[in-house]
Formats: sequence, C-alpha cells, structure tokens
Amino acid sequence: MQFITFLRNQCSLYWRRWRWIIPIPVGLLLGYWACQVVRVLNQQPPSGEISGNALEAFVWAFGKPEIVYFVATVLFIYLVSDFLPANAYEQSIILRLGSRSQWWNAKVSLVFLSTGLYALLLFGSFFLAVLPQFPISSAWSQAGLNNFGMGLGYSLKNGGPVQATLSISALLLIGWFALGLLVLTVNQLTRRSWTGFLCGALIIITAELGSISGGPIGGEGWLSYLLIQNHLEYTPLWAPVRIIPESTSWIFWIVWILVCCLAGWVSSKNNDFVSTEK
Repeated sequence: MQFITFLRNQCSLYWRRWRWIIPIPVGLLLGYWACQVVRVLNQQPPSGEISGNALEAFVWAFGKPEIVYFVATVLFIYLVSDFLPANAYEQSIILRLGSRSQWWNAKVSLVFLSTGLYALLLFGSFFLAVLPQFPISSAWSQAGLNNFGMGLGYSLKNGGPVQATLSISALLLIGWFALGLLVLTVNQLTRRSWTGFLCGALIIITAELGSISGGPIGGEGWLSYLLIQNHLEYTPLWAPVRIIPESTSWIFWIVWILVCCLAGWVSSKNNDFVSTEK
C-alpha cells in the first residue's frame, strides 16, 4: 500500500463522519452574530447609516478570546480527537505499508489536511453569512476606526483589514495544527482515545483564564513567552499592543510541532498495536 493511498483512505474514513458538518452551522451562526454586532456598533447617528466590511466582522469574531477558545478551538480538538489510538487493524496497515514511519507521517499529514478542511468549512460558512450584508474592503471603515465602535484595537494600529485577516487566519491555522498534533501524540502515548481531547481541552480552558493587563493576556517577562494565549491569537480584540512578536509565536508553534512529531514517531516505533485497547 502506497503512502498516498493510505492517506487518501484515512481522509475518506474520518471526513465522512457526520461530525464534520458541525463547522458549517457554527460558522453561519458566528457570521450572523458578527453581522449583528457590526450593525449595532457601527451605526452612525443621526443618519442611522451603517458602515463596515466583511473583514472587520472576521477580525471581530476571530479576535474575540471567547470565540477563539471555547468555540473554534474546542470544536477542532473534538473533530480530530479520534484519529488515534491505533488498534490491531492499524498493525495490518503498517505491515502493508512496510514502515511505521510512513504510518506516523500519514497520521500527521491527516491532522494537517484536517486543519485546512476545518478552516475552509468554518471560515467559508462565516463569510457566506457575512458577505450578503457587508462587502470586502482593504480599508477600515470610519465606524471601525472609532474606538467606541467595534474596538478592533491592535489590528487597527498594525495594518489594514486584509493584513489582520491573514495574520489571524495564519496563527489560528498553525495553532490548531499544533494542538491537533498534541491530541494525536497524547492518544498515541497513552493508547486511549479520550486522553488527547481532555489534555487539549484543559490547555484551552486554562489559556482563557489569563487576564488582560495593558494589552497582552497572561504572564509577564519570560513566562509570557511560554503561554499559549499569547500565541494562538493575533492579539485580543481590544488590546492596544502585542508584547510577543509574531515571529516568536511562529517559533513557539514550530517547536511545539517538532516535539509532537518526534514523540509520536518514537512511540510508533515501540508500540505493539495488537495489544492496544480503546
């Protein structure tokens, strides 16, 4: 069995599950909610005219910690939580592949592709709800620039809506991929399907417990470089500054990914999948 064939079969097996429909209604609901927020906060008296654009709605929705952690990220962790542990069937797959490394690399690739699919479904359905109401613009609206409006904070001071949207999307994508690998690796190490989800969920919950003080959330000094809440988000919606450079966040996630890949690969070399229990 070729690597690509196995990966294709894995995608077909997991993506056909009904749970992968969930990001679509979630994205539609977030888009509807963001539209209502734009309408209320961007309404300009006395004329009552509404200004704003679709990218401002995206920055508001996916720059809001409650949505980032308790909706988007928890849902993603749930979707990828059952890619492992391996069982006796996986042992037969490895024998056909002739390589445990190829098997593990296929699992990592499955998480990577699933991250892209999840973002496509969630972001796509979000814009499906928003675009009929607001256009896409490369400039902030006058209402968006108003601090008493949507309060887009750091995003307003560091580029236009396009740059903010791309930065938010990129950090979420690499962060979700890293968290998905953590779930995969923990399941591989513990040989239980629930431990990875529990571990990922606890990390997300504790990340949201960080407090906002002068812009960044969670920690001071060197500790702030280790906390996930300073890396998963572009920056909290209303915060004026981002004390962790974006380049540092990329390094943080890349190191995280490499550690997970190495730990899972070592474990795959030693596991007896026949004896694995679910």
